[in-house]
Amino acid sequence: MSAQYRQLTHHVATRDRLPPAIRPTLLEEAMQDWKHHPRFAGKARFFMNVHRQLLDEADWLSDTARVILDASGDTLQDRISASALASNAQRLLHFAHGHHEIEDHGHFPQFVRLHPQLHDAFSLLANDHQALDAALHGVETEQEALLRSPGRDQLAKLHQHAAPLNKIMHRHITDEEDGVMPIFLRHG
Repeated sequence: MSAQYRQLTHHVATRDRLPPAIRPTLLEEAMQDWKHHPRFAGKARFFMNVHRQLLDEADWLSDTARVILDASGDTLQDRISASALASNAQRLLHFAHGHHEIEDHGHFPQFVRLHPQLHDAFSLLANDHQALDAALHGVETEQEALLRSPGRDQLAKLHQHAAPLNKIMHRHITDEEDGVMPIFLRHG
């Protein structure tokens, strides 16, 4: 991770948009026009669907852990089992890791070869993946601990990792689509 990436304006956990130096290097294609573009039906649609699924799973994990913590009634262990929290968390972890491996070793290098001016943007997104790996690892560690020892304290620890992961994923995917969707629309 570069020193520049560690700046608050660059790190995915603290930025609220793409850094000002990155935005002008992106290909222009208005987000509101993406779904109406003639090339949207192929890779672009698939890519957005994958992202929606990742975000839905991250939302579900964070929200479900919070709801279970806030609920009263059944025993916590029954609620954890009923929610399928552990298996859904595991699915999210595998899906997210696999997705960004494909991007880091396939899409991103290919996109930079096609559009060298996007080097800094894709370097930023690759650094995001390192931050995502750390956040995913935290969720994985707490999810495994919850399986070994179901309880309110362990569930709270899982939620303490799931909520920031969710925030990071939303920021990263929004920024990534700003960089990637115009390429898919332009090149099919």
